[in-house]
Amino acid sequence: MRFTLSFQRSVKAKGIQKNLSLPFIKDKKAFSLVEILVAMVIMVAVFFVGLLIFSQISLRISKQSAEKIITGQASDFTLFLRHKLKEAIINDIEGPFRMDFTGTETSIKFIAPYIAGKGSDIGKYSIYFDGSEIKMAFERIDRNTKSYELDSGFSGSQTFVQNVKKLSFSYWNGQNWQNHWNTKENPVLPDKIKIYFVLRGGISEGKEIEKAFEEEIWMGK
Repeated sequence: MRFTLSFQRSVKAKGIQKNLSLPFIKDKKAFSLVEILVAMVIMVAVFFVGLLIFSQISLRISKQSAEKIITGQASDFTLFLRHKLKEAIINDIEGPFRMDFTGTETSIKFIAPYIAGKGSDIGKYSIYFDGSEIKMAFERIDRNTKSYELDSGFSGSQTFVQNVKKLSFSYWNGQNWQNHWNTKENPVLPDKIKIYFVLRGGISEGKEIEKAFEEEIWMGK
């Protein structure tokens, strides 16, 4: 009888202990679930932050790449003009072998050596703005050329620079800038020529990438 009561008391005690420990076990499981949810939220937040950073870096790289291409095109164009314009030739003789220089706000025509240095053949250069491109026409002058007169048009022109928003030339007469120049009216070259142009390089962050350039070229120096 004592053994039975003792056993029942032992069983009841164990049952009570088990029942008392259940809330703690349930709480432990619930706490683990909260931890998982928090971890998932943190992971999602880190992912989106990383994605945002990566997107910004990609856009920055894309913009820098576009600007590098634009700068390279601008450098090639201004370098070519600097070399050719400094060697522009004019004369004030009458007849078919007169050499002139004509410039407007969006075009320029002149005669210069084909290759730098003495003894080179010369050629007629025409550079102008056409819509969204800078184009150039060239005609080589040799012993068979019957006239040095500059053409009124731009026959045989080819694209020199693409994605151009604006191109303008200005001519310095020693006192102020002029929008045109013609050596038929005054047989001297301008002291210097200012070239201003804007190039486009695509879209970045919903905005068009564009960059402006300005160059002043002293003639004959």
